[in-house]
Amino acid sequence: MPTTLDKLIASSAARLGKNVDRHRATPAISLAQHVRWMRQVRAARVTGKRIVYLDTNAWKCLADFEQQKPKLTSAMQDFALATRAALLRGDTVFPIGLATFFELDSMTSEDTHNALVTLVDDLSKGYCVAPFPECIGMELDQLRAGDFNLQEDRSSYLRSPVELLGIPAASFAPEMAALIDENTFNKAFFDTISELPFSLQLQVARSAPGPKWSNSRSTAELNTGKQLHQDEVPNLNTGILLELKGCIEAWCIGEQTSLDPKQVLQLAAAAMYHWHQVPRTKALPTMRILSSLYGLMRFDPQRRYQDGDPSDFTVAAAALPVADALLTDRRLAILLSDPRIALNQFLDCTVVSGFEGMAEYISRPHTPSDA
Repeated sequence: MPTTLDKLIASSAARLGKNVDRHRATPAISLAQHVRWMRQVRAARVTGKRIVYLDTNAWKCLADFEQQKPKLTSAMQDFALATRAALLRGDTVFPIGLATFFELDSMTSEDTHNALVTLVDDLSKGYCVAPFPECIGMELDQLRAGDFNLQEDRSSYLRSPVELLGIPAASFAPEMAALIDENTFNKAFFDTISELPFSLQLQVARSAPGPKWSNSRSTAELNTGKQLHQDEVPNLNTGILLELKGCIEAWCIGEQTSLDPKQVLQLAAAAMYHWHQVPRTKALPTMRILSSLYGLMRFDPQRRYQDGDPSDFTVAAAALPVADALLTDRRLAILLSDPRIALNQFLDCTVVSGFEGMAEYISRPHTPSDA
């Protein structure tokens, strides 16, 4: 039986044909080159605009406002109205990341889901933030090359909605080869599906089988592991190093790539040495943010993991390198501002917590000089 996505792709057949005709003229350009170019074009479209990442609670507030729910505080209403005003001004884009997508999909209320389907396209403008495993992969390539000077621009982090879960593989039947070459077809297929709006991702996910995301899934295990191994973390740097190694190892497992323990340790040590020598460096931000947050949690005996922390840490790692502002809850904001990890010394992203502060920030018209 065709899936919802299959039906959507089929409905785009006319557009696919036009894209095929266009790409016949550039046979020397590979799919990878084309994808990189389209990401640069996409990023250029928001030059001068403010990039604001909303956490799930902020999206839920906006959905509740659209439903005219009665229990919204005045600050929450002010935030929703300020967001509407920003939408009318056209100076702000609200992209969505992988962790937030999973959390939005997990909301059980059908009315909330329908409200989100209406909101996400208007606010995101078809922009998503690169999934953190992909960012870690890019950073590992830099780390293995010993390249700490490469400054990634927004095209490295902004994606079309369909890229949030990885570019779907095109089905190229052998009998098609007489009519079109595979490279042309793949480029045309990418252009066609990258035009699909984010709301379709939510609609497809809504009907997908299997359990939904749960913010409580790993909390008990994290706290148990923290308690059992607390003595192995005599200082913060040790905690960060251990978490950085774990980050690299987890990526290797996910990508079915092998690095021996010595290589992993050498890579982690090289990254930490660079961060220590050049505290304001913007190199390897995803790994630095994740290992710093988990390292601080692992080292500080007074802190315990709470439900949603892994999602929050992933949101921070995805949003902070690319966004002008992250609008989140007070707990994450406090953790991100901890002077012991000093994330503010290399990040330009403003972290805003509380709906009153969010409303005030969004209410300020943006000019390119603010970025």
